[in-house]
Amino acid sequence: MKEKIILSTVSAWELGNQFESAQAQKNDALREAKVAKLDGDLSENAPYQAAKEKFRTMGRIQRRLTGEMDHLLNEGHRLVDPLTWVNDSVPEAVELGAVVVIDLDGEREKFLVAGARDHHVPDEGDILPLPYTSPLGHALMGKHPKESFSVTIREATRRVHVHSVRRPTREEILAIFPALKEG
Repeated sequence: MKEKIILSTVSAWELGNQFESAQAQKNDALREAKVAKLDGDLSENAPYQAAKEKFRTMGRIQRRLTGEMDHLLNEGHRLVDPLTWVNDSVPEAVELGAVVVIDLDGEREKFLVAGARDHHVPDEGDILPLPYTSPLGHALMGKHPKESFSVTIREATRRVHVHSVRRPTREEILAIFPALKEG
């Protein structure tokens, strides 16, 4: 049986917002096309042609987002609130919701092992979200502090040394997922 995809609530909200934005832009393009159509000859009507192309583009984006949402629903995804990752337990190994400090080819990096679609660059802080489904995220899962290994990322073998694993603070989660501040 295939494992269920885990998404942060923030990523699910973002997917919904993208869909709503595409729908609104598609509706705007339809209105623009109707107004431009009143100007006569449609073959030489640049505003009409532009509105029609915008309508088609937003339709393609909407279909892609619908397909992505359908796929996630069909897979039976799980939603996780990133604030639940803030707790007093001490992780023994890398797991979803843990902050991991690694040396990646000798460079010190700090990641929050996050949901499948959490791959944005936060506006503040020094911790990057790392999807647990990414090659590095997948390779890190279950690794212990002081463990070293190699992983292939984009056809290049990378050396990884796990320096430490810990729980994130509330402030770190809010820096990575600012939308949770509004909730």
